[in-house]
Amino acid sequence: MNINSVEKKFVYIAIIFGLIIMVLTPPFQSPDEDSHFKKAYVLSKGNIFPEEQGGEAGFELPVEMVQYIETEKNKAGDFDQKAEFKDVYMKERLPAGYTESKFYNFSTARTNPLGHCIQAFGIICGQVIAHILGVKDPSVVYQLYFAHFFNLLFYVTIIAASIKLTPILKRTFTMIALMPMSLFQATTTSYDPILIALAFLATAVIFNIIFNEKVKEVDWKYFLLLGIIAYIFIAIKIVYLPLLFLMIAIPKEKWGNKKNLLKKLIVLVGTIVTLLLLFKIITPSLNLTQSNNNILAHKQMLYVVKRPWKYCIIFLNTLIRERHYLISTTIGTFGLIDTNLYCLFLGIYIFALPIVGISEMSLDNKRIRVVDRLAVFISVAAPIFGCFLAMYIYWTSVMEGYGIGASEITGVQGRYFIPVMPTIFMLFSNQILCRNNKIRKGMWNIVDNSYLIITGMLCVSVVAILLRFWC
Repeated sequence: MNINSVEKKFVYIAIIFGLIIMVLTPPFQSPDEDSHFKKAYVLSKGNIFPEEQGGEAGFELPVEMVQYIETEKNKAGDFDQKAEFKDVYMKERLPAGYTESKFYNFSTARTNPLGHCIQAFGIICGQVIAHILGVKDPSVVYQLYFAHFFNLLFYVTIIAASIKLTPILKRTFTMIALMPMSLFQATTTSYDPILIALAFLATAVIFNIIFNEKVKEVDWKYFLLLGIIAYIFIAIKIVYLPLLFLMIAIPKEKWGNKKNLLKKLIVLVGTIVTLLLLFKIITPSLNLTQSNNNILAHKQMLYVVKRPWKYCIIFLNTLIRERHYLISTTIGTFGLIDTNLYCLFLGIYIFALPIVGISEMSLDNKRIRVVDRLAVFISVAAPIFGCFLAMYIYWTSVMEGYGIGASEITGVQGRYFIPVMPTIFMLFSNQILCRNNKIRKGMWNIVDNSYLIITGMLCVSVVAILLRFWC
């Protein structure tokens, strides 16, 4: 395998197809983009923390902007609604004309600003360019595209660094990062692509420590980086924190003596605690009214605590019943979760990805111990289980038709599992396969030609988005 240019090929493919997907997806036609953009927008205006009005947390937003966002959002699921180039073009070019502002509460109002600082920086850069170009009042669509572009740049940069750093599974990292769903997410204002990129980076760092023979002892700088990533997981989506359990697989000799081990753990834990305390200090306290949603979530949590085995059965039944939806939203679902790839292409990817991953892991010829497999299982299973548990407590409990003790978990999408996917393939290292020359040669061909599958799927995805929104 020629691995020297893997990250370069990733960058080329990601930028080309990412920009195409970004242009073809109409404004606010991606999951939760309304709330994510609102948070990025207020951050770009220097409003870092929410205010309190009427017992709710929120921000002042232009009324005309919110009305436009709501109009676009209401097109979800209506395949007869098609975008018009003229409308998008004029909306992007014409001045915003905002004359009135109003206090709004939205789902991301209280989230940590780190999740939207990249998108906010993009909006700020867009405003600077607007000033240079003489555009005095840039529109919401104009600012939205800058937020998209900077999110894409961050995603591509961090993933490319991860691919370069990891000593194993470079093509598998690439194949997962270029999944239609992954790249579609990267072209939105969501914080999901930031979490995916940081999860890939954390995985690559730990893989480098474990498998890179040049790393004789763990550098404390690795733990500083992992501590920062761990804090971001805690601040935005804590369910991904167990991914760091993969550190259990680090060989004893690379930890150094007990004194060095203690110092490195202090760096890791100290970084997390310091950042938690810092944000706690600078975040203003709000006197918020306890909502009915919070009451229901508390009741749902008590239900799970009292009936853990029953919840486990609900969890397994949901996995079985919703498997098609979960697979679709992992590999390729576009728009406001209303446009899936044809089942043929879902089948191709779900078949090809494991083959590429298992082949590459086996060709990397790394010995995986029982404790390593246990670490992988924990670091993958815990975030997945956590996603379902969080949605059962905070989402299923408030959804009409479900509620407390519902027999099914709703709201979970397969895209939530993307951050942990590269780690899974560490389980499948099989040195026996490499003993047969014909099998070994076949695996090399499969891995080397994985780009054909990647580009083919992205071409199909571009066509699907084009047909869905424009034709």
